[in-house]
Amino acid sequence: MGKMYTLDNKLLTETSEIRIGDKVYPVDDRVKTVKKIQEISKNIADDPYGSISEALTLALGPKAAKEIDDMNMPHKAYQRMFELVMAAVTGEDADVIADRFQDQEK
Repeated sequence: MGKMYTLDNKLLTETSEIRIGDKVYPVDDRVKTVKKIQEISKNIADDPYGSISEALTLALGPKAAKEIDDMNMPHKAYQRMFELVMAAVTGEDADVIADRFQDQEK
């Protein structure tokens, strides 16, 4: 008889989150959302703020994305926050994602 592999229920229901200051934002890391974000990310070099804004809206929802946009944070902080969101969405290390974005900018 073959082996049966199952997914743990926690894996299916736990949501990644990011914290900005004292606010915690759940991150949508469902496959369809990740695919859309990855497609948008291809255009970051051409339109960094538009692409990032669109990806944040998908990952965090429109209300949270607007709230973050209204923070008017410094560019470096905004970039790092996006790297953290991408890490939460994909499950990758944030530093790996940061390196990838720096490579795209070159």
